[in-house]
Amino acid sequence: YYVKHHSLPTLSQAGLKHFRSHIYEDIKENATEVILSLINEEREGNIIDKTLVKSIVELYESMGMGSLDAYTSDLEGPLLDSTREYYAKKREEWIASDSTPDYLIKAERALIDERNR
Repeated sequence: YYVKHHSLPTLSQAGLKHFRSHIYEDIKENATEVILSLINEEREGNIIDKTLVKSIVELYESMGMGSLDAYTSDLEGPLLDSTREYYAKKREEWIASDSTPDYLIKAERALIDERNR
């Protein structure tokens, strides 16, 4: 049976801690690259597995073990950088090829899509 010791972590906490140190730390960079790639594919109009993306985001959230530190540092920062780079390229393409009204329509559509994402 289970006897609670206040100085010992619960089985769940211990499992998360070991998962983080033995698995998550090794895969987080590759996982981040894949997630960013999938998001960029969706931005280009391709269909992606949104359930997979959601599951990976939840993994980042749970690796913070009660805080969003892992999510913020391991996913949110690179995601914001990637988004900035993607739309800087798109902006240049749109300015070069579209009229002002068309550019504004595309920019508004991109904002709506990002909110929904």
